[in-house]
Amino acid sequence: MLLNYLLTVVYDGIKYVIYNNPYVRIIRLGFHPMTISVLTISTGFVVIYMPFRALSNRRQKMLLRKKIKEKLNRVCKNKEKLEQDLVSSKQNHLCLQLDVSELLQKLQNGSFTCLEVLRSYQAKALEITSEYNCVTEFILEAEEWAKELDAEAAHSGKKGPLHGLPFSVKDNVGLIGYDSTVGISQFINQPAIEDAAMVIALKKLGAIPFCKTNVPQTNMSFGCSNPIWGLTKNPWDKERTPGGSTGGEACLIAAGGSPLGIGTDIGGSVRLPAAFCGIYSIKPTTFRFSSKGVKKVTIGNVGITPVPGILARDSHTVATVTKLLLENNHLQMCGDPDLLPIPWNEQAFIGNKKLRIGYYEDDGFFPTTPGIRRAIQIAKTALEASGHDLVPFVPPRVDYVLNSFISILTADQSRYLLQALSNDDIDPVLKPTLFLLSIPNVMKRLLQPLLSLFSTRLIPTYLGLGGNRIRESHQLWKEITKKNLYKEEFLSYWRTLELDLCIGPCFACPAPRSKDVAKLSPALSYTSLYNFLDFPVGIVPIDRETMEDQSKLNVEYNYFDLVCNLVKATTKGATGMPLAIQVVGLPYQEEMVLRGMKVLDTTIHQQSRP
Repeated sequence: MLLNYLLTVVYDGIKYVIYNNPYVRIIRLGFHPMTISVLTISTGFVVIYMPFRALSNRRQKMLLRKKIKEKLNRVCKNKEKLEQDLVSSKQNHLCLQLDVSELLQKLQNGSFTCLEVLRSYQAKALEITSEYNCVTEFILEAEEWAKELDAEAAHSGKKGPLHGLPFSVKDNVGLIGYDSTVGISQFINQPAIEDAAMVIALKKLGAIPFCKTNVPQTNMSFGCSNPIWGLTKNPWDKERTPGGSTGGEACLIAAGGSPLGIGTDIGGSVRLPAAFCGIYSIKPTTFRFSSKGVKKVTIGNVGITPVPGILARDSHTVATVTKLLLENNHLQMCGDPDLLPIPWNEQAFIGNKKLRIGYYEDDGFFPTTPGIRRAIQIAKTALEASGHDLVPFVPPRVDYVLNSFISILTADQSRYLLQALSNDDIDPVLKPTLFLLSIPNVMKRLLQPLLSLFSTRLIPTYLGLGGNRIRESHQLWKEITKKNLYKEEFLSYWRTLELDLCIGPCFACPAPRSKDVAKLSPALSYTSLYNFLDFPVGIVPIDRETMEDQSKLNVEYNYFDLVCNLVKATTKGATGMPLAIQVVGLPYQEEMVLRGMKVLDTTIHQQSRP
């Protein structure tokens, strides 16, 4: 009855306007009465639909906000219970001061129990997340798993190689009974029904997952904030980003709240956080580590594939865990038969032949700051001191790579991502990206000359976002063919120089301020290159930003480009921030990358000793 009444009122109102308004009367002259009736009814439906649509969207937003509030309340109660349990529990804070190899030794010889180590790290993680907001959820079952490991060790003496080692996982890594939200509220209350293969493999080795960590909304950002869990801060400077999308992991590990972390990388998501927070990581080649059980926001994408990665406070831990996962096809045995059966190559890792290593201070597309260039020179000198040959190397056509990378990644015009965000509150870091996604390709082309006047370095990302060049399958195939040809070109150049490894920057500057992240996407050229090529890459922290670097910034870093000017502005005040580099190897040669990381790490530590 009410609906019929409303429809009648709207129809009569619009009919009155059309038939009695003198301006409309002029427009309708010559139209058949039936046409006028159809127009009246159509306009009426539009007038009714739009308010109803707006009210429906508002209702959906309110429901999602309510869902977030309920989720946070549950998480808060679990955290409070954990805090209360820890007050009366036995902890051994000495374990927090040990590196992972020493900690594992004491767990093996019985000096520490799994439970006391777990509780010590839980307490430390609670302390750290209260300051930096890096942990999303603590795993309630972790204590029970620790007790089971202690009981099994007491009964049979059986201990895995990672017996009792706590580890943290990125939000999107599956754990039975826990959400993988990727910062999107519609994914709340959708708990995983199985553990990720990486989690299963580590648990079988004796390790204990004890918390999940924060990410940016959609994981498609190198910041670390979202409307559910909020903003994660860098432990070296709270105004700066810890990186993304594995930012919560890197923050927690760097601050001493976890000895080991599992993340994912599709454009630098493991490497950038490690570099910004001053820790170590590795991004492997596709199908060397398992992505099974990891939540993605680019469902069904081809050409650019996310891969899991490992983060830790030293290169030895990264190498040890990588070896354990790859030895005897351990990951394949843990439920992922799709992985390539490439076992750990011990000879490549421990070999002592002299290496030929390429190096570059910038990629020819985006200039690096004086501190980053100095870090490359420190690494070059350290490797030469170890007896290796260093040769100049510059990646070809990086601007093409960045544009093609983004075009392939958003080849569905980001429909899945936009659908997931349809009723969500949008994180400020993501808003510029969504705006660019909404601009038609024709309009982008028209505006390109104007944009070029202010920043040529924005063009590849500006034109690539939304996959507007790729609207049909044959266009995607053509783009992937061009990508494969570029890989052949890159490999040919690499082989001409007879390289074993290459070192280069991870980003154009040290960790930027969180408020600047959304505007610095062109500087992702340094990490996205190796996702585009699918090369394994490790991160090694080299030094920290100095006052001298800051002085040189004012003198040397001068470019007529808006994004470069922002890099200069965001780097000011970065004294003391970590400076890290990438160690790059050929596909499926993770062992060689880890060897390069080990050599570099050892040499630099020896040089830093008095």
